Amino acid sequence: MSSSVIYELAQGFALQTNKLIFLTGKAGTGKTTFLHNLKKQTAKQTAIVAPTGVAAINAGGVTMHSFFQLPFTPFIPTAEGKKDLIEKSKMRSFKRKILQELELLIIDEISMVRADTLDAIDTILRQVRFRHKEPFGGVQVIFIGDMYQLSPVVNEEEWRFLSQFYESPYFFHSHAILQKPPVYIELDKIYRQSDEHFIRILNEVRNNCLSASGLKVLQGKYDPLFVPPADDTFITLTTHNYKADRINAEELNKLPGETQRFSAKVEGEFSEKNYPTDPDLHLKIGAKVMLIKNDTETPRRFYNGKIGIIRAFGKDVITIECPGDSSMIDVTPMEWENIRYTANPVTKKIDEEYIGKFTQFPLRLAWAITIHKSQGLTFDKAVIDAGEAFAAGQVYVALSRCSNLEGLVLLSRINPYSIENDQQILAYEKQKLPLEILEKELDRSRHDFRSYILKNLFDFGSLRNQFGRFTKSIEEIATSFNEETPEYLKNIAAQLAELEEVGSRFSIQIERIFMQYDVDENFLSERIEAATTFFMDKIRKLNETLKQSPATTDNRENAQTFNEGIKSLFGSLAQHYYIMKNLQHPFSAENYFSLKNKFTVPEFSINAYSKTGTAKNFQTRHPQLYFKLLELRNKICEPDDTPIYLVAGSKTIKEMADFLPLSEKELLLIHGFGKTKVQKYGKRFLDVITEYCLDNNLTSRMYEKSAEEKSNKRKAENGKRRTNN
Repeated sequence: MSSSVIYELAQGFALQTNKLIFLTGKAGTGKTTFLHNLKKQTAKQTAIVAPTGVAAINAGGVTMHSFFQLPFTPFIPTAEGKKDLIEKSKMRSFKRKILQELELLIIDEISMVRADTLDAIDTILRQVRFRHKEPFGGVQVIFIGDMYQLSPVVNEEEWRFLSQFYESPYFFHSHAILQKPPVYIELDKIYRQSDEHFIRILNEVRNNCLSASGLKVLQGKYDPLFVPPADDTFITLTTHNYKADRINAEELNKLPGETQRFSAKVEGEFSEKNYPTDPDLHLKIGAKVMLIKNDTETPRRFYNGKIGIIRAFGKDVITIECPGDSSMIDVTPMEWENIRYTANPVTKKIDEEYIGKFTQFPLRLAWAITIHKSQGLTFDKAVIDAGEAFAAGQVYVALSRCSNLEGLVLLSRINPYSIENDQQILAYEKQKLPLEILEKELDRSRHDFRSYILKNLFDFGSLRNQFGRFTKSIEEIATSFNEETPEYLKNIAAQLAELEEVGSRFSIQIERIFMQYDVDENFLSERIEAATTFFMDKIRKLNETLKQSPATTDNRENAQTFNEGIKSLFGSLAQHYYIMKNLQHPFSAENYFSLKNKFTVPEFSINAYSKTGTAKNFQTRHPQLYFKLLELRNKICEPDDTPIYLVAGSKTIKEMADFLPLSEKELLLIHGFGKTKVQKYGKRFLDVITEYCLDNNLTSRMYEKSAEEKSNKRKAENGKRRTNN
């Protein structure tokens, strides 16, 4: 019952709050199961990372270094170190968008993650998300792992530098964690072992307090001359790769018959160091093998870690006999997928893109395996050679792979020094909260989460900062754009500044409302409805401004930068608008995330590219008319200081001067003119054009515009066909 409550509490914190969480538990308590279930259950935009490639593949995620583009050198948490990291990362726009959309980050195998690596992640998230005061840039992070298992790798030279800034290399001594400690939740029901006597001994080893009776039991398992029976399921756990490889090679060579080779099929991107098993499996009839993937059939015939003996080879099938099973298992090749996270520009979601695939029989020779590779597996019978254990936690990992004492054999005596756990880990464990306090904390965190989500919905500060970064990039290439572009961007920035200012004031109101634990839901709904009415109107007007871009450039690359920046802002604003419009009352986090996941960006097109170049160097057929129209445009703008592109940009005036529209219907075909603008300014422009045509005996040339557009369309289609061919 206790375990069930704790598991549900952990789910509650993960799904219904934005609290940082450290989810731990002894070996075999279901941490990996929790991770996979959470991935299916959460509506938050989620990414899973791990410190190593194999761990990332097993968790269904990517490595931390690839996801955050981290260098492999130590990170120094100073102002200079942070600046250097940001400059070195040189994160491309698509990666920035992923991190900006991210809501939940799950870090698996956290015991292996160094403090400085975590601070590097924190630095990047704060920078990219423009939330410099919030740990991890406001992203909820769940740290999963057991600190008593494999520890971070840091050599003496690196630690000489890092020890000036960190108390220890463990993640919980990172500056980000010290600023905002996570909720410490420990799963306490062990599913791997059922023998209470064995569980007690494992706990003693784990907690660095092995009793005399426990040591006596373990020493009684010492048998240096033990040789596993050929047809039994014993597997040797050893400390180093070369030892495991040597044992497997020797045992395979002892078997009669020819060696069969089975080659993996690798498609797309899949790094060799992340291969889950050998790309070339060398097997024989009678070889002891371990299955390294869970069966996908129902009922399940095998699981990751099950051991058996090869009895036959067939076409694309290997038959395995597992002692105790009533029937043999026909194993066929299985797939492992390598993923990459992408930001979907249409849905504003984080998608998983499959970039590579590794297909191979899910087998590994199983006379021996390293303790490191055994993490997460369960064995009924194991021979442990941990006399040369070199890392804290190796002995505990090895012992805890066994499901019972009866199947445990020690080839070397337990070295007392190898089971000594770091006192800092023991001290950190004391931060674990009692069940009743966790329950109260969950209630309070749910309450705070509602407030946090609402404030985020009406927070336009990050959008304004992102737009500021975009504007700065356009300023660096400003000479390639027409003269209306800076003023257009300035107008957008002013509207965003107003949204940010009013949003900040409304956030204060939200904080005051949520200061009371029992929120007045009717009053809250009234305030939300009033706020959404105001903001929706402002967003609607701002998005209309975005649609009326006057920007032109003859540089394709610069045009693409401009187009992407405006599209990104439009999509983000449209998402705010959609959620505000469809919010249900009383407001709930579930409704918010449901709306966010249903959202798709409305159709929006923009193209700043123009072969004719900028407004400063184009030619027009009727210069006299062009300048008359320009003068009229400026007169219209002057009284209220209306931005010129909202009336008629340079491209609009040029088209009017070139093609001479003489009716409202024809004016609608001119670039930059819609129904509203025609109704507002159309007659005044048409009067000038009509007068000019009468004076010069001219008629409309709009048919030329239609012919020109059709010709350009044909050329584009022909070019596309040639490219495809």
